[in-house]
Amino acid sequence: MEQYWWLYKGFEIHKNEEGQNKVYFKSYPIDLESIARYNPTPVYVMNADRVKEKVATVRRAFSTYYKGKVAIHYAVKANYIPHLLQLLAEMGCGVDAASPNEARLGLRLGIPAEKIMFTGTSVSDADMKELTSMKVRINIDSFSQLQRLVHMMKTGEVPSPPLPLSIRINPNVGAGGDQYSITGGAKTAEGIPIKFGIEEKKILQAFDYAYKNGLVVDTLHFHIGSGWLAQDMAAFQRALHNVLRIYRELMDAGFSLTRLDVGGGTGIRNREEQSHFPWDKYAIVIATSLEEADIKLELLILEPGAGLVSDSGVMLTTVNTVEEKNGVEHVYVDSGMGIFPSVRLYHGWCEIVNVSHPDGPIREYAVDGNACETGDTFTYDQLRPLPEVREGDVLAFLDAGDYAYPESSTYCLRGRAHVMLRKGDQLIACTRGVESLDEIMSRFIPNYSESK
Repeated sequence: MEQYWWLYKGFEIHKNEEGQNKVYFKSYPIDLESIARYNPTPVYVMNADRVKEKVATVRRAFSTYYKGKVAIHYAVKANYIPHLLQLLAEMGCGVDAASPNEARLGLRLGIPAEKIMFTGTSVSDADMKELTSMKVRINIDSFSQLQRLVHMMKTGEVPSPPLPLSIRINPNVGAGGDQYSITGGAKTAEGIPIKFGIEEKKILQAFDYAYKNGLVVDTLHFHIGSGWLAQDMAAFQRALHNVLRIYRELMDAGFSLTRLDVGGGTGIRNREEQSHFPWDKYAIVIATSLEEADIKLELLILEPGAGLVSDSGVMLTTVNTVEEKNGVEHVYVDSGMGIFPSVRLYHGWCEIVNVSHPDGPIREYAVDGNACETGDTFTYDQLRPLPEVREGDVLAFLDAGDYAYPESSTYCLRGRAHVMLRKGDQLIACTRGVESLDEIMSRFIPNYSESK
């Protein structure tokens, strides 16, 4: 076991002015514990330098191994913090939107409509009206959605014809970090039916229906799942080969496809025993497969979300209690499953670091939250070896840059965490602090947000 295996995620350890070892962001003068001391906790801190590094890694891989034009559409559902989205926009990334509001946020931040594509499921007529009014590209997920769009065109409820469309195909192969993250195939291994995309046997019918009703479909899209890693590359390659075979058949049938969207879902290494996602191999597989299929694209689209931002974020939380109960040493923090829901939702692993004493003697702890639930624990039935924890210490939950904040809630009327962005030598406050009761109550009618 390498004690500091996670340092490559944008951290370093060195002594502060008092001669104590502390954890820092690389090339930033204030250590993580001090950030937590100077700001209300719990607090999410996003490291823009790490985001830039990840985007550069993706672009370098594809510029080396693929000679065509590539667009990165960031999957906003991974983390919608506007300061983060603005950063990605400044780097030339577009938007993969999973709701009309995500598309609208992209537009508000100055991202051109032509760099935004909506990929949703269970899409209502109201959604499609809003999306067509924004003039963003729609990725069709079901035959019903396509038929309803045509009906709204004919009745004048949406412009006729709308912008070119994409169609999402189920590639018959799926992979993901857990059973709830697989999006390809008929069912997961546990028997959960997959709800995404149009089946292969219906895809020619869908294209023909679109064409006969005056719609242009220039993009074919697929997605195998989220959180997949190197060991799943063979599954991705099988899915890609299935899709490219169908792409060729559609071209031979006279349909004017020019773009391919290979989805996203690429994972990150969040445990020591895992491997890094192989971006070079990913680029090689795509480039080689396109060459073998004799398909030249006008545009190849990638949709990474967590793969770009997950390990750029930490959540800092303060220890308020350390106490032995029934032979177990418990560490209690000022966060809970509402504020950091990822562990509860997915039962996934979260690396926890004692940034107050990173080199202390190792002891085993249960790390628990402040929600009134037995399941509000960050370690479940596996005690966590940590440098000795004392009341008042600050713990960092790593890989907190995706989903954790967007999925957070005000459960038990605990306000959502403060959010900050480290950008170069700046530490930018993205929120006004930990959400107050007045802020939580402000959406209710009558207005319960005023202090009595």
